[in-house]
Amino acid sequence: MSPTASIIVPCYNLARWLPETLQSVLDQTMRDWECLIVDDGSTDATAQVAEAWCDRDPRFRLLYQENQGVAAARDAGAAASDGRYLLFLDADDRIAPGYLEAAVAALEADPDLTLVYGKAERFGARKSWKELPPFSMSTMLSRNCLYVSCVLRRADFDKCAGFDPAFGAGFEDWDFWLCLFEALPGEPKVLCLDETCFYYRTRRGSRNAGVTDEALVPLRRLLWEKHKTLYSKYFPNPTESVEYTRLQRSFQKASRWSLAWKLRLLWRKLR
Repeated sequence: MSPTASIIVPCYNLARWLPETLQSVLDQTMRDWECLIVDDGSTDATAQVAEAWCDRDPRFRLLYQENQGVAAARDAGAAASDGRYLLFLDADDRIAPGYLEAAVAALEADPDLTLVYGKAERFGARKSWKELPPFSMSTMLSRNCLYVSCVLRRADFDKCAGFDPAFGAGFEDWDFWLCLFEALPGEPKVLCLDETCFYYRTRRGSRNAGVTDEALVPLRRLLWEKHKTLYSKYFPNPTESVEYTRLQRSFQKASRWSLAWKLRLLWRKLR
């Protein structure tokens, strides 16, 4: 019998933190889940750690692939999963014990819901956390206001192309949510639970810690170009929007001219 939910844990050389992540899965108050650990070609003890957890509880399953990046690892885990709901959880983060139960209950109670998530806290090297802004499509197009560990329906995931490896340096979760919203009819309906559900680890040497503003400029451009139909729907003239001004300000340190120039080119394409 298929489980209610599948938790996908991509892991590349994170054996040190993987047990803490998997313990947060094991602590879920909802018991009807499977957890697929995707070893993305790790050179550390990831496979041995994962195998020990699989021996401990058969709901854990280990998949292995040659190193292809986190986007491909998440897609591989989703393809091998059997649950009606999906939750992607990076191998150094944690989820609260009641998260899966609350999110699945909300999705089953409201068939119009697209995503469920909750409040978040940062732990590790830095503990301060700036609250994500409330979800709206206009905000989502200017900055990612959703973390990757939202809970969604597997049927909805199957309607889009999954995570795009082109965003290898970052923004692959942002791109995925926009792809999902484009694939579904009507406006997305997103619920934020009024409780802390997700714990994001900050650490030296992580991919996000090493990404510079300058490196994000071409990724931002790729995001805009890939989803220009969606952007044109919400921003008929993006250069006049508050969000456009925020984008310009956020990249002044990286490039005082390139973002404005690229967005002007994008606006010409949208016209």
